[in-house]
Amino acid sequence: MPEFAITLARWAAWAPGLESAEQWARWSGDAAPATGNPPALEWLPAMQRRRLAPLARGVFQVARQAAGDLAGSVPTVLASTHGELSRTIGLLEDIADGEPLSPAAFSLSVHNAVSGQLSIALGNRAPASSVALAGDGLGAALLEAHCLASPSQPVLVVLYEAPLPHQYHRYYKSDPFPWALALLLGERGQRYTLTSAPGSRPQLAQGPRLARFLARGEADLTLAGDRSDWHWSHHARPE
Repeated sequence: MPEFAITLARWAAWAPGLESAEQWARWSGDAAPATGNPPALEWLPAMQRRRLAPLARGVFQVARQAAGDLAGSVPTVLASTHGELSRTIGLLEDIADGEPLSPAAFSLSVHNAVSGQLSIALGNRAPASSVALAGDGLGAALLEAHCLASPSQPVLVVLYEAPLPHQYHRYYKSDPFPWALALLLGERGQRYTLTSAPGSRPQLAQGPRLARFLARGEADLTLAGDRSDWHWSHHARPE
């Protein structure tokens, strides 16, 4: 049974209508959050902002908040199951309509596009990787980051998802609303042990469930997946 420990220095999460830790702590966990606008990202030049979809704006906001003064130097792991699949759907529709494809649209549709955009926006030349999540859920991204982190090397993990385009609804269930969650693993902070077990069932909105767990300071959380369930245990005393 794989098990490892992480030290969470800071975290930040976004969904429409949910941004602060207090809002996440009050979220029921059942209903979708209230509607809201994507982050304004006033710190980002307008030309770069215009290239970002709402989900990417959420990614940028939580990454900068969680990384703090390390934003320009910390290694980063970005992880999503489907990424910005709506961009790919747009390209497929152009093909079906006999329209020429936009090179810019294609470059932004690949799975690691958000990672590249984020590195440019933050001026961060540290290593960055993109993980395609599947049946192991968020635990796969945390395991990747754990392998990169050390007492002297913090690592930023950014997790994000959005509802699938309607064309996929009959084939695959997806999260009911967009969200982004950033976790800065460092030397000091709250300690958690992550333990995996055989998967029990697919569970949607894992990032929001984890954000609520962190905001409430609860002791235990299980995030269930197709292949693996990951159990989070909070150590009582921070390091």
